[in-house]
Amino acid sequence: MGYDTPIRDGGLMLSGGQRQRIALALALFGTPKVVVLDEPNSNLDAEGESALLRAIAMLREAGSTVVVITHKLNLIGVSDKVLVMRDGAVEMFGARVAVLDRLGAAIQTTAPAGAGAQPTSSGEPRS
Repeated sequence: MGYDTPIRDGGLMLSGGQRQRIALALALFGTPKVVVLDEPNSNLDAEGESALLRAIAMLREAGSTVVVITHKLNLIGVSDKVLVMRDGAVEMFGARVAVLDRLGAAIQTTAPAGAGAQPTSSGEPRS
């Protein structure tokens, strides 16, 4: 039925990533001024995540404000500013590079002795 295909709860034979990409397309329709994305890459494969990053970059170039709520640090690379919350309170806020530097220092100081936890190039902690 093409564009007229009904998509019900659970998505008629669509994967979680496909449903998420459709929701993203709907959110971006018409180049909105503000977009809030909550865990936008939670169900995406590498190709979908790459498309998401391109979409965020295009929105920013068009002058949109994009707020991304995520637990995955790989989306932070497209951010100007980062807000880190813990237990519902602001723990850090500022320019992406400054916050990631502070996070890296915090990870190193809170790691168990000998664990050697350091952030990776994507900002993800590793041990």
